[in-house]
Amino acid sequence: MIRCLAALLTFVFLSLPAFADERLADVEAIDNVIGRLDAAFAARDIETIKTLTTGGHIAVVPYSNSPERRGTLLETLPGLKIKQTDLSEPTVVMLGPDSAMRTLTAKFEGSFDGEPIDYKVYITSIMAKKDGKWLESFYQVTPLAP
Repeated sequence: MIRCLAALLTFVFLSLPAFADERLADVEAIDNVIGRLDAAFAARDIETIKTLTTGGHIAVVPYSNSPERRGTLLETLPGLKIKQTDLSEPTVVMLGPDSAMRTLTAKFEGSFDGEPIDYKVYITSIMAKKDGKWLESFYQVTPLAP
């Protein structure tokens, strides 16, 4: 019995570094996709946004009246003029082998369709791994109390 337990513990401890390395690579890939997505929104690069999000992407943002599918979100892009300043380091939690949640706090300043935007927010991105690539499938911005 003790030999079986020792063998099992040895297997677990030898497997942990490989698992940790794989997860670190996923976190780095997710951070890279979000960085590219932020740059694409800033540049109004619709094609890049499409390649970095799922077809069923949904965004829930405080400056819109309802959740927006990717197509609607892209249509409203010309009216969005926001500067985002990150206030915390992003945190990535693996939800499964092909899904993750990335969160951070940030400051939004600017406007949407001429209406001023100036608040601290909590941002949640749900990421899905499709054909070996991480894509954003859900994005939610929650305003925080001043």
